[in-house]
Amino acid sequence: MNTPAHTLLAAALFARSGQPRRNIAVIAGSLAPDVMIFGMVGWERFVNGYSFRKIFNERYFSPDWELLFAVPNSIPLYLLGIAVGLGLGVPLLWLFCAAAFTHVILDLPLHHDDGHSHFWPFTDWVFVSPVSYWDTAHHGFEAGMAESALCVVVGVILWRRFRGIPARIAIGLGVAMEMSVPLGWLWLFATR
Repeated sequence: MNTPAHTLLAAALFARSGQPRRNIAVIAGSLAPDVMIFGMVGWERFVNGYSFRKIFNERYFSPDWELLFAVPNSIPLYLLGIAVGLGLGVPLLWLFCAAAFTHVILDLPLHHDDGHSHFWPFTDWVFVSPVSYWDTAHHGFEAGMAESALCVVVGVILWRRFRGIPARIAIGLGVAMEMSVPLGWLWLFATR
């Protein structure tokens, strides 16, 4: 799934009106699995000057990158964080980990040949799904349309839950970003 979809879905599951600390933990957790990817891609593109083609065809699949992606995409680590947070009565910890876990569990069935080691540190095995959230050779168009439709529904749910202007601006931006992702993919592949 695309990052905005993860944030919208985690917010629908865990965010509550009038609880800003809780909501920040949820949003941060929903972003955690992708932060390293954005950082690495940005570094390679804007510091090292690599093309997106080189980044996504070579660097993305290098062993050092795969390890850096395995840690923030680890189901066992997030389950441990949820258990520790619940056990010690630290709601922000378990909410952060639950949002990140939701992100990872939703990514698992939607990565054909670009998935991560979701069961690290126990194994570096990567599930190869028959469906990709972006690759049209593996139902990416259909998956993308379903994801976009789901995000519109979730956006409506969140809009009804949160009445404040800042929250509604954030919800609107999240849905707009999700709807603009297909344009971003087109631009990305045009510049590769």
